[in-house]
Amino acid sequence: MKEYLASLNILSTSELNQIDAYIVKRRVEKGAVLLEENKVCRELLFVVSGVLRSYYWNYKGEQVTSCIAFDNEFMAAYPSFIQQQKSRETIHALQHTEIEVMRFEDLEKLYDSSMAWQKLGRKLVENQYIFMDLHHTEFQQQNSSHRYEYLLKNYSKQLNMIPQHYIASYLGISTRQLTRIRKSLL
Repeated sequence: MKEYLASLNILSTSELNQIDAYIVKRRVEKGAVLLEENKVCRELLFVVSGVLRSYYWNYKGEQVTSCIAFDNEFMAAYPSFIQQQKSRETIHALQHTEIEVMRFEDLEKLYDSSMAWQKLGRKLVENQYIFMDLHHTEFQQQNSSHRYEYLLKNYSKQLNMIPQHYIASYLGISTRQLTRIRKSLL
């Protein structure tokens, strides 16, 4: 997490070093649940290595994958984290995953410590918004083949680590449709 934050070129070295007191490293087993639906998201997760998935239940009672986070990406149930209210999502590990964790309260302390930390927080939120908008736009403007090709282009190595039904859910298609798309690209 520290390297990623340093790459944004917002914090001084001393400000960046403040994070050492707040980051907790964890190894989580495949299948471990890091946040349950209807619980408050109190931690911001940074994937060092591995894969995390968040999902919710739709009106049909089906799991819908809302986000997949790979190496060097953040994961949280953001509305719950920001508002400190119950989450609609569940977050779990799709494989053995190494994460760095920062608690909400500790992040707030860092925000209170300097304008640079506030600027960094704003930048992280902006980046997440842009990512979510891109994801939404991809779903609205592109067909399922194009969406899968985008994932393949940007996350080819990681896709092999994810069960196909989760990828299909993330793309908003059936597993059968995903199989046809994959075959057509061979």
